[in-house]
Amino acid sequence: MFYSNRISNTDPEHSKFAAYSSIYFTDENADGRQDSSEVARVSGKVDSVRLPKEAYYVYRVMQNDAPDIHIIGHWTYPANTVKTMNVAANHCDAVELFVNGKSLGKSTTPVNGYIYEFPQIAFVPGKISAVATAKGRIVAQDEIETVGEPKAIKLTPHVGPNGLQANGSDVVFYDVEVVDAQGRRCPTDDARVDFQVAGPATWRGGYNSGIPNSINNLYLNTECGINRVAIRSTLTPGAITLTATRDGLAPAKSQVEARPVDVKDGLLPYSL
Repeated sequence: MFYSNRISNTDPEHSKFAAYSSIYFTDENADGRQDSSEVARVSGKVDSVRLPKEAYYVYRVMQNDAPDIHIIGHWTYPANTVKTMNVAANHCDAVELFVNGKSLGKSTTPVNGYIYEFPQIAFVPGKISAVATAKGRIVAQDEIETVGEPKAIKLTPHVGPNGLQANGSDVVFYDVEVVDAQGRRCPTDDARVDFQVAGPATWRGGYNSGIPNSINNLYLNTECGINRVAIRSTLTPGAITLTATRDGLAPAKSQVEARPVDVKDGLLPYSL
């Protein structure tokens, strides 16, 4: 749909979807069609817990009215790795790729209008950057760097604008990341993290792509160094503490306060 309406169709009436309408913006159950092969249909731009995938950033570039650029993937590989690096870019004449400040050439012919390919790029630890130019002027830049070995777990809570409400249905989401000594997410990490919950809460857990029965467990694998878990409030206010551990890594602990909610005649107050 996007290719036929935006990339290959020259009719201005078909130049862009309204706010980019997507059949599957989020990985989801898809009517049970993946019951024997996958936990969720994985063609979304974000995964089932709404963490952005590489496709999210590529479609952002493709839909942006302003110049934009994104290096696809990461820059943390084993020694002697040689691979094609792809860069999504728009509104430019060329994209130039640099590794540790050294130019590895320019690409002026994007595949399908947006993907600039750089084959046979040898991995060297450090920084890789991409610079998009239009008529000789820099219009967009992106840079990523090599990440060190996993050293610690990091927890980041997400609650609503009014905090976590002790109403029995509100949820706090936790981003669970494995990071290096400098606090940078390890993009190749994919291993188990164990959790403990204390306080007035109901553990809802998360899920792992391709691993059936991964929900509601007090453990979960990271995927590309990150995952997301959910904890639901009860009707009892108070501090909720989440602890995440893995052997060999510094553990993480985070606390969120479930705020009291007035209940009148057995009913919770209505609010948007």
